[in-house]
Amino acid sequence: MNDKRISTTSIDSAFAKELQPVYVVSRHGYSRRFLSRSAAISNLAHYMVTKTFHRAGLNTNEPDEPVFSNGILVNRMGQHTQQYLFAHNRCMRRIRRILERKRETQKWLEKWDAMHDRYVKDVEALQSCKPDGVK
Repeated sequence: MNDKRISTTSIDSAFAKELQPVYVVSRHGYSRRFLSRSAAISNLAHYMVTKTFHRAGLNTNEPDEPVFSNGILVNRMGQHTQQYLFAHNRCMRRIRRILERKRETQKWLEKWDAMHDRYVKDVEALQSCKPDGVK
């Protein structure tokens, strides 16, 4: 999108669709490619929420659990906290809402351009056949 009327926002730099059927997500030093839109949105939300939780000093996962694997005691990472899951879902809803708003804005601008082009064409047609005595 090279339309100067739509401001380039951080969502544009964080969530982009390339010419191939691939979505590229890059945020907070992470960058990955995804084939599905939903996976891309989910991972973008994960990057954003994880960074926010680390800045706030909150845990994203429950404490590690010691378990035996092949006779060796290892630590298994705990499940995501309920607070993290709620924040992740909120973030995904907000990303979808922002993308929907951008789509609606783009559709409106296309309609505006069509109307403006018709108006300019009509004004030029009227100006070309204007009588000499009319100001």
